[in-house]
Amino acid sequence: MQKRLMWTALLLIAMVAVWGCSDDGTSPTPEETAFEAMVAAGKAYVNDNAQCPGVLDAQNLHDNLEDYTVIDIRSEADYLAGHIPGAYHSSLGTLLADLAAKAIPADKPYVVACYTGQSAGHAKIAMELMGYDDVNSLKFGMSSWSPSLDKWTTNCGDNLAAPETDNNNGDLSTHDFPALSGYDAGTVVAERVAWMLNEGFKGKSYADIMDNLDDYFILNYFGENDYLGNGEDGVPGHIPGAFQFTPYASLGDDQMLDNLPTDTPIIVYCWTGQHSSQITAYLNLLGYEAYSLKFGSNNLFHSLLTGHKWSASYDFELEIGSVPTPVFAAMEAAVVDYVNDNGDCPGVLGAQALYDNLEDYTVIDIRSQTDYDAGHITGAYHSSLSTLLTDVGTTIPVDLPMVVACYTGQSAGHAKISLELLGYEDVSSLKFGMSAWNTTLSGPWNNNVDNTLAVAETDNNNGDLVGYAYPELAGYDAGTVVADRVAWMLGEGFQGVMYADIMDNLEDYFVVNYFNEDDYLGVGEDGVPGHIPGAFQFTPYASMSMETMLGHLPTDMPIVVYCWTGQHSSQITAALNMLGYEALSLKFGSNNLFYDDLLGHKWGAGAQNDFPLETTPIP
Repeated sequence: MQKRLMWTALLLIAMVAVWGCSDDGTSPTPEETAFEAMVAAGKAYVNDNAQCPGVLDAQNLHDNLEDYTVIDIRSEADYLAGHIPGAYHSSLGTLLADLAAKAIPADKPYVVACYTGQSAGHAKIAMELMGYDDVNSLKFGMSSWSPSLDKWTTNCGDNLAAPETDNNNGDLSTHDFPALSGYDAGTVVAERVAWMLNEGFKGKSYADIMDNLDDYFILNYFGENDYLGNGEDGVPGHIPGAFQFTPYASLGDDQMLDNLPTDTPIIVYCWTGQHSSQITAYLNLLGYEAYSLKFGSNNLFHSLLTGHKWSASYDFELEIGSVPTPVFAAMEAAVVDYVNDNGDCPGVLGAQALYDNLEDYTVIDIRSQTDYDAGHITGAYHSSLSTLLTDVGTTIPVDLPMVVACYTGQSAGHAKISLELLGYEDVSSLKFGMSAWNTTLSGPWNNNVDNTLAVAETDNNNGDLVGYAYPELAGYDAGTVVADRVAWMLGEGFQGVMYADIMDNLEDYFVVNYFNEDDYLGVGEDGVPGHIPGAFQFTPYASMSMETMLGHLPTDMPIVVYCWTGQHSSQITAALNMLGYEALSLKFGSNNLFYDDLLGHKWGAGAQNDFPLETTPIP
């Protein structure tokens, strides 16, 4: 989507030799200066009312979002906390590099979004001058997309108590143009555009200048009637001392540029700061010191305006996190389909139900070989997390529903999600593991029910959630990533941690509470008195997606997931690790935190059985 650069022709002009003297005595044509080249590159753009300022309103963008590539130039933290779905992140300083590296696709028209629509103007003119065709800025910025991002309402006001209506243009004088020394006419455009973007947005608020207006050359970028206070848009006049420059007819070397000083800062203002941002950027490119008046006339006399007036935001959807790579998106789709299905996940089967229907299941015991040999469920096959994928379908038959048994039901969760993601249907994990099958094996649970969380927190911390970029899963192919990551995760083994191991340094972990909100807040029906201090609540079956949970998970610190017993959190932990996060399941879950208070999901005498153990291995 690049048009021919306007300034490439200038390079050819600059290379033409100066004419020699002719027989008729004509003088040589002077070589074009860098300033003249810079003027010519931008003059056609800023004086073209079809292209400049080129704003697109939020409703239009929302209704045709698939037709645009959106570039969000806010801070990375604000972008990750919530952006237009599908928007790519960049910044003024990195914009050209991101475009050149094709980190931002070039197959559609662009829309640049910032906070209020103002700094996006610097980006738009830069892209236009560098040859990117069909660039827009989002009208009123992200403030117009969502009320939660509104920065306009608090910056609108009637701060110009006494506007002037005199025409000051009779006092204009001429000045020398900036020299732009040190630049070559053939390369000045690219070099000055890069310089301007690196300098960042140039803006000042009226409050910053109102007490010393004499120190500035103020450029009013209205039509003359609005400047004089008798136009149709409710403008009562202009900033005292301001000079009027007519949009689309005043910014050329043959127009009013020679009325601009090079020894005084220039303030440019319009209605909203979106047009003046581009004019400001152009003037800085030319070598002037220019600033855009933030929020324009909406900050000066908002209540009087009848046009170009900020009113209110739309309430459109925000996407958190970053734009996912195709590999991450493929892995996420597989995981979400499984973990958000409460018919499949966690999919635990009680010992009594298994015992009563043992002939209907294939049991896979993933404990150590020694413990399996010492006593296992009759007919159970032995395997392990690391050998599971090679054993299933070879030494382990797949003609019956499968039940995975471990010590406590927790590491079996890693095995269950793996088998499900690889297409094995009707897989269960044994509830509470072999601890529930026979009392001689109940030690792991009996020894780990506790009340280690002495003071549970009941505050809702979710208001402090921020956005993070998604893992890239570099080195994987979208078509094979699920199988590859399942194999990798199983090879890593069960990832778990005890609360006693993290309780003294909770700030080093991102703690995920995988309860419903009532239980998280300590007002549910299962006796939970609250949650681990600092934990964030994510609702089971409704939060494992890029639109909800995943965009809030950090990639630079360990994540600890906990539920009631560690059996559900084991599968969520496995899913997160396959997605590229560093995750750990809290062993024994709430049964280790506040066992005495629990009314449900509780290990106890009713969970223990004395079903027979077989010591003969399956041949």
